[in-house]
Amino acid sequence: MLTPDLALRIGTAAIFLLTGIIMVRDRRRLESGPIGGLLALSVAADTALSAATGGPWLWPLRVISAGVPAMLWIWTGAVFVDQFRPSWRDGLAWCVLPLLGAFGEYVLGPWINVTAQAVALLFIALALWRVLAGLRVDLVERRRRLRVMLVLAGLVYAGGMVLAETFYRGHALNTGTRTLEAAALAALAIAFALVALRANRPLNSPPAVEPGQPAASASTESAPAPDDQDAALLDRLRRLMGEDRIYRHEDFGLASLAAAMQIPEYRLRQLINQRLGHRNFTSFVNDYRLGEAKAALADPAQAGVPILTIALDAGFQSIGPFNRAFKAHTGMTPTAYRKQARSST
Repeated sequence: MLTPDLALRIGTAAIFLLTGIIMVRDRRRLESGPIGGLLALSVAADTALSAATGGPWLWPLRVISAGVPAMLWIWTGAVFVDQFRPSWRDGLAWCVLPLLGAFGEYVLGPWINVTAQAVALLFIALALWRVLAGLRVDLVERRRRLRVMLVLAGLVYAGGMVLAETFYRGHALNTGTRTLEAAALAALAIAFALVALRANRPLNSPPAVEPGQPAASASTESAPAPDDQDAALLDRLRRLMGEDRIYRHEDFGLASLAAAMQIPEYRLRQLINQRLGHRNFTSFVNDYRLGEAKAALADPAQAGVPILTIALDAGFQSIGPFNRAFKAHTGMTPTAYRKQARSST
């Protein structure tokens, strides 16, 4: 008999399956690449598994559905972390939960299930942290508004399901509760399909932007035609960053820069993203900081100045973040850069 709960789950699985197939097909123009499609297919397998009555043929679905929390964590990186590239470490992390599930089939003991649920909650917590950690410096308004809301809803749902399975294992849910759960998942499937399939951009990262120079091709949102107000704001921004070097201040951030420019934060985010092509506030600031650091390292008059001093003078709080940002920006360490500049002069 086709109950409302079963009908909702079949429909939800079909939505996720179709969305996943389309996203994998169009992976080259979607922001998450193939990761979003793999996540949708994983959730489709999990939903189909919850609607199935049982049988040995379900083991591939069990393997795929077991990795949903890890796939969710990987997907948040593909969507919210600029220049993210999945690696073998991500694949290894995904394998943890299916391996625990397969191991639990042959090893009796409650600790296997408890361990699997703990690892699943860990992946969900890491995904939530990944979303929230970059929210403050994210300059893409559409990504801030829509995707964060979608991912938070998915994380709350997934976390609730894991907790319910952990604390209510062995207790049958009533019909109304299961129907409500299925309806919530169906709504999430529709929201995911609507948002994910329309949020496309070239997968390749935008080209590097020189400090203070616009790069229209690097922006991810349709920028309106520039006007006199934008030109005045850009001049003020370049003066504060290039001449006044406001980024050197200890408490410098998006809020302090917006206050110095006397504009709302959302207006500053829009200006930097649409006019200068940056998707992240940290990368925008680091362009100036690293530009100053490179000039100091190449200056023969500062050959005896410690690298730590140069990093702190440029606004970095410690040597670790400076070294990582410098190597990502130039492809070499500050010491190697200084030696190369010294040899060339």
